[in-house]
Parts: sequence; C-alpha cells; structure tokens
Amino acid sequence: MARTLRFGAAAWLAAALLAAGCASGPTPLRDSRPALGTVVTIEAYGTDEAALRIAIDAAFDEIARVERALDAYSPTSTIAAFNADPYTERRLPEEAITILDEVERLGVGAEFSSALLAPVRLYGFGTTPTVPAPDDLSLSVAAARGFRRPTAATGVFARLKTPDPRLEPGGPLAPGLDFGGAAKGLALDRAREALRAHGVQAALLTAGSTTVTLGTKPGGEPWHIGVEHPRRTGTVMAVAEWTGDAALSTSGDYQQSFEVDGVRYHHILDPATGRPAAGIQSLTVAGRISGLESDILSTALFVRGRDGALAYARERSVSVWLVDAAGAVRSHDGAAGTGVRIEAVETP
Repeated sequence: MARTLRFGAAAWLAAALLAAGCASGPTPLRDSRPALGTVVTIEAYGTDEAALRIAIDAAFDEIARVERALDAYSPTSTIAAFNADPYTERRLPEEAITILDEVERLGVGAEFSSALLAPVRLYGFGTTPTVPAPDDLSLSVAAARGFRRPTAATGVFARLKTPDPRLEPGGPLAPGLDFGGAAKGLALDRAREALRAHGVQAALLTAGSTTVTLGTKPGGEPWHIGVEHPRRTGTVMAVAEWTGDAALSTSGDYQQSFEVDGVRYHHILDPATGRPAAGIQSLTVAGRISGLESDILSTALFVRGRDGALAYARERSVSVWLVDAAGAVRSHDGAAGTGVRIEAVETP
C-alpha cells in the first residue's frame, strides 16, 4: 500500500504572516517556544523590554500549566493519571472541566468529543500511520461513548457489557480523554490574561492553527491572520483582519493526515463513527470569541459539514470560512458587525 504522511505548516505560515503584518509601526518583542505539540509565538508591544520579558515568561508559564494538566501523551500529566484508570470515578483537572462545560454551552457535544483517545491512537498519527481494523475502531468508539460525568468535577468511563481484554487499562483499545482539540485555545486564553495582568496592552499569541489577540497595536493598525490553502502548502488563500481582542482557529484535513492507496485519513474524527469527517478540506472560525471557543468550534463545525457549519454560524453570529470537498469556498460573515473580517486574497 502506498502511504504518505503530512503535518500542516500552519505554525510557520502564521508566523510569517504575523511578521509581515508587523512590518510597520513599533516593533514588538517576539518569543517562540515549543509547546502544545507545535511552536507557540507571542508578540507583545510595549516600551519596557524587561517588563515585557517578564510578562511573556508568565504567559508561557500559563501555557505550560495547561499542558501539564491536559497532555494525554505525557505520562506525568494530570489527565494521563485519569486515563491510567478510566473505569474509576476520579476528579478531573480544572482545565478539563472548563473545556467540557464549554462544549456543552456551545451545543456541539455530538460533533466534539474529548473521549476519542483510543480511536485517534488507532490511526497512528505521528507514529506509524495505520488504517484501523473496522472491528477495533467500532469497539473503541463504543467504549468512548461510555464517558460520563457523575458530578460536575469528576469523570468516569462505563465498562461495556461485553468484556474484552483490549479495553482493560493499558490495553490497546482502553478508553481515555484527549483534550488536544481544545487545549491550544484554552492555553492561549490563559496566556493572554497573564499578559494583561502584567500590564501588556497589545499582543498577538499563536499556536499553529489557533490565534488570539490582546488589544490593538500602537497606532491602531489591525491584526492580520492568514488562512492557509488546504491543498497548496504555504499559500495564503484568505486573511482575517480585526482590532482589539478576538480569536481565530482553523481545522483542516491536511494538518495531521496520511494517504493510503489514494484515500486521505486525517485526525478530525466524527465521534459517531471514529472515521475522519468528510465533506470539508478546511474550516476557519473567527470572531469576538475566546480562543477556547474558536478551537472547539473549528473542529465541531468541520464535523457538522458544510451546510451544518454555515447554519450554526448564522445562528451564533460567528464568521466561518470553509473549503468544501470539491474545493469551493463557502463563508458566512457573522462577525462583520464586530469588525472581524475574513477576505479572500488572490492566489496564483
């Protein structure tokens, strides 16, 4: 079988665009560090460089705190301890509770699940790309559906009525929680508030596919965030523009993907089936929303599909820019009244 594996260049693309957007006016203090499975970049404006460095360090401390709590692939994280014994009711970290509550508030629980650790692992993204056996995938999805919250602060997976050793703790199909679809947004929100608490009035924070802003650049110049073409690596097909606090997230079938015999398998899984969601190549959400909201919605609306995503955007007044399976662009300018715009740019 022919196999190809691709990880998106969103982090590099965002950094390049941000540098271009900051070419005029005061120069920000810029710091990039590996975190959250990507490279996180913070650009902060101010006149006191020493104070800015202290603020940026505090922001990265907040990012590290979220990562220590939620990184399902780190054996020392709080959520990894939960996953080691998923059938015993245990207290969840505060960060996990925040994400689960936000998914419920946004009304996207059917499309966004944090209980898909086992199905994601079956595909081997980042390790050995594999098309899961149908029976294994079905069993892991059935186990994932057993996650529940007995109290607001605790969680547990219910055992399936038919026992299977593969579902036991440590087994290849054991259920677990994975907050990778929302951790970036939450971490950037916490980092932004750390900057604000240290007196920073203007900053841009990006973690690959998610970007949040704090305030407005000196002189009033708007922020500019690029949206990558899903089939032309490094090519910008649209640019989002705004001033003040806002957020943007992009989900795409190219960011973590592989192909087997011409079929693309990507990491945005439909919780109902465990299979990659079909019908969209990429979807971007932007608005006067938190980074957590944008992160959750870009994934959930991708799973809903073109028509469902646009209907949600109309109901909730967020901006959506998507490329469907045929390569056609569809959009809804739901945040226009707030000054958040996403506009196409010419591509060769």
